[in-house]
Amino acid sequence: MAFEYGTQKLNIRNPFRFEGLVRSVRGLVLTAIGVYLLLQIQPLLSTDKTQAWVNLVIGGLFVIGGFKALGIGLFQVMRFFVGRAAPASLTGNVAREAVQEKEPTLYTARSIHNMLMSKSNPTFTEPQGWFARAVHSVFPGLIVTPWPIRNIAKTLVMKITRSLIALCAFLIASLVVVMVFSGTAGGEAGSVVVSLVFQIVLLVYLGLIWVKLGNPLTRQNMTKLHTYSSGGLALVVIGAIVVPVLVAQGWIALWTELRPGSRAEFVELLPLLEPVFYTGTLLTLTLVCAAVLAAIAVLMIRARIRMVEIKTSSSEKNSSWRYDLHPRQIFTTLRDLVLMGKREQELPNRMYLDENDTGQANRDNEQFNGDLITEIQPVVEDIPESAVMRYSRIGGTVLAQILMLLGAVLFWLGAQSVLPHVDTWHQLVSQSANVETVVSQLLVPIGATAATLLAGLLLMGFGRTLDRICHMFWAEIFFRSKIFDFHCEGTVMRATHFRGADRHSASSEQDVFTFDATYFALAADTVSSTFAVSGQYNLEQPRYVLSMNPCDGFMNSVMGDLEDQFRHRNDEIQNEKRADREQRLDYIRQEQEARRTGDMTAQGIVAPQQPALESEMVTPDAGREKIARWEGDSD
Repeated sequence: MAFEYGTQKLNIRNPFRFEGLVRSVRGLVLTAIGVYLLLQIQPLLSTDKTQAWVNLVIGGLFVIGGFKALGIGLFQVMRFFVGRAAPASLTGNVAREAVQEKEPTLYTARSIHNMLMSKSNPTFTEPQGWFARAVHSVFPGLIVTPWPIRNIAKTLVMKITRSLIALCAFLIASLVVVMVFSGTAGGEAGSVVVSLVFQIVLLVYLGLIWVKLGNPLTRQNMTKLHTYSSGGLALVVIGAIVVPVLVAQGWIALWTELRPGSRAEFVELLPLLEPVFYTGTLLTLTLVCAAVLAAIAVLMIRARIRMVEIKTSSSEKNSSWRYDLHPRQIFTTLRDLVLMGKREQELPNRMYLDENDTGQANRDNEQFNGDLITEIQPVVEDIPESAVMRYSRIGGTVLAQILMLLGAVLFWLGAQSVLPHVDTWHQLVSQSANVETVVSQLLVPIGATAATLLAGLLLMGFGRTLDRICHMFWAEIFFRSKIFDFHCEGTVMRATHFRGADRHSASSEQDVFTFDATYFALAADTVSSTFAVSGQYNLEQPRYVLSMNPCDGFMNSVMGDLEDQFRHRNDEIQNEKRADREQRLDYIRQEQEARRTGDMTAQGIVAPQQPALESEMVTPDAGREKIARWEGDSD
């Protein structure tokens, strides 16, 4: 929907101000570091051109990343422009004044009718598959949350499940390796090497699991529920069993191919190579970050489940009518007079269904029916949130930005340590250093640098994942609106009213319609939510109906106003009929009086009083003269 300016605001606040502020601070820090590195280029060009190029690359990356974070943060802090057509409709809006909406919808007019009629909510669909059912067993109230939250909960549980399977497989494989290699030739070396390979594989696998997370607020995540099959977990279990066996068999094959002298040298060198790898530290960092991320996400999900009181109720009203009106007046009066008076902030109502065949109901005893479904303009609803939700969301947002900032700083420090290793390599080669010296002075520092770079990437990945999860909980905005569903059917009767003494001498005729109808009306006070985004299309996202409450007052007001309009119009028609009937009776009395006076004058009983008669009686028009002549002929 396009932005539509109006002097009356919708009072939709910007939900991303705090998040944007924290992101802007991170952007400023990254930009400052990048500018500092770029300013060091000029002095380095005369002393160390290689370091100058490194500063140029790293500084450029920091400036680009800083400006990106700063721009997004400031964009989130700035004014939240919302058009008067916001939020998106529940389904296609068929009103005459409806704007062109391109947002995907989750409902149809029929599903909205069924929702009110059966007092059910199709938003809360049954989980598909055993894994989805297991997730909803962990979070019992998850089914009554919007789809993006359900998707992120299933994704989170899947990550935790895969991580636990991988950890169990690692522990079992390590125990098996110790048992297999104990008491064999090269068993100690084999257990150390294979355990190291297991740690590297586990580190890479856990890192990819937790760092990889798509945007939870994409259109696909908003309009579809994720389904996880058992195939993915089966592959994890198979890999957890097969990979340790392959690694162990590969080491045994390699060990048997080595000469005895090479085996002895490797056994002596192995204690020196162990400090090169920081897999234990990186694994600990990964597990701690994953645990913190999962804890914050679980707290927010559980707090969100308790925010909205879920109900599925609606008000009902049915009755019969009989009025001297055309049935077309039922729907035009309801839509253009009664419901128009129930608008919020002078905004047009959302019309989801407006179909009737009353326009063709012009014959006697013809049947008609029609349906109308409308939603009063939704208004923002402030749902109270718990302290757990507030502080976990704030803490998660701050922690995510800190993790991304620390990750960037660690990556910078690691990248700055690469060139000294190159110089050390050249010095050791020129000095023809032995293996112990190369390991202690080159390989161990290289291992520390690699661990620093990996730690930086891990922290940035965990921070990005946590930031996306927290952003979803900042983005949800609640609305309250009333939905009205009206169905009416009946028959119409047609009668012709003549103006004049009788139908043969009528001066005019008029068709009068009378309808006999039965209606059934439904109404509900609904709470819905949508997920906002920063930018031009801030509220052009699907809306989810969360709760439906009965609204008897609104129902009685609408139907009472409609019946008042009918009675008022029916009274006008009856008054017109009464006036026409009195006029016809008066006309007949005058004609009868004139005829009696003419008969008495002709018999000589009463002298003719032509002037008086002309002064008392109105000059008859052509129609009345025709009636008089007709009556005279009949005599």
